[in-house]
Amino acid sequence: MQSIEELRRVGRELRAELGLRTYPVGIKFCHDDCDLTGFRRPRDFGVHMTVCQVINTARHGRAMAFTLEDMFCIAGAYLFGLVPEYPDFLQAPISRHTISDEAKKRINSRYFENALPEGSVKAVLVAPLEGINFVPDVVDVYGTPTQVNSIAKALIWHGIFPEIDVLGLISCSMVTKAYKTKKPQIKIPGSGEIAWGRTGEDEISIVIPLEHIDKVLSGLEGVKSIYPYPPPRFWFYEPIAPRGYTLTYRDYEEWRRRRGQQP
Repeated sequence: MQSIEELRRVGRELRAELGLRTYPVGIKFCHDDCDLTGFRRPRDFGVHMTVCQVINTARHGRAMAFTLEDMFCIAGAYLFGLVPEYPDFLQAPISRHTISDEAKKRINSRYFENALPEGSVKAVLVAPLEGINFVPDVVDVYGTPTQVNSIAKALIWHGIFPEIDVLGLISCSMVTKAYKTKKPQIKIPGSGEIAWGRTGEDEISIVIPLEHIDKVLSGLEGVKSIYPYPPPRFWFYEPIAPRGYTLTYRDYEEWRRRRGQQP
């Protein structure tokens, strides 16, 4: 198991290595009562929040925690094991996302596959990895597609292939899926995360189970020769000017020839 100090180091070095704009965050599912001292909760601000809102708040530097009473989105709360039984009213919103009956079945199937057991979680902790004071179950890292692909390739260097499953909604299910399957998941923000969580349109994330987090930095070093970050830009090429746009050395040589001068 990773020590807290080691996890903090990984968080610092990962952010520095890739120039991440926000902090990688650790997420812990508390199956028993856990101490929430030092964590801010949505109710502290007089609001209910979605899972994706809390994660986005944490990756901008604030240690957060939530229980069922903090939740705005019951679909996310059920996924995270906070709800003791399935509320059947959650079926209705799915029809707003697709007219395909097969798609509805797929979304429902994935939803229940990725959900933690009903009522199995008392609280969830979410905090920046480099200042963390608990051992998380998964680490969620946001970045540009190129940055996230760097992490994916770092894991592939060690023979660990991240998965991707796009449903278009409830993208927080990739967090619980990574926890349940012990396989890294690339998370494309869904409609709720874009609208409510305010994830940037140039951002995706990768959710990494704790047992693989120690391989990321060495993997980044391993793939550096074939996939360095920042990506190199090849400068030594000859540009092409639009036809008739006379400003190049060829135009100069032709101009000199017309004047009877040697190029």
